[in-house]
Amino acid sequence: MTNTMSPKEIVLAAARLFEEMRGIEATDLYFSPDYIEHNPTIPGGGLPGFVQLLEDEGFTTGSNDRKLEFHIHHVMEQGDYVFLHQHVTEPGKPSLYIMDLYRIADGKIAEHWDVMQLPPETPANTVHPMA
Repeated sequence: MTNTMSPKEIVLAAARLFEEMRGIEATDLYFSPDYIEHNPTIPGGGLPGFVQLLEDEGFTTGSNDRKLEFHIHHVMEQGDYVFLHQHVTEPGKPSLYIMDLYRIADGKIAEHWDVMQLPPETPANTVHPMA
């Protein structure tokens, strides 16, 4: 399935499943079993810890009632790397802005880095938004 997809298409397909709260399905389809996670809050730095975090956050293989929206602002592909700039909204919670970098190998997401930021309550820069 992923062998005919570009790295950008793989990342965007996985992102769509995350927005639909189908994160476990996304990891099954688009993530390498040898996946490396660089986020220091993910236990073990690999796929099992990432899947556990998703399960703890209510992600499943099917849909549920949690209403997440992923707003993708920029996506760039260079070779096996895909950069994604997005923000996530959920009713009753502040937006979370995320910069993701993915490395694709053998048609799967093999490695991931991210930086996440909450928007400031009173931004000093009111001319250019974070998105």
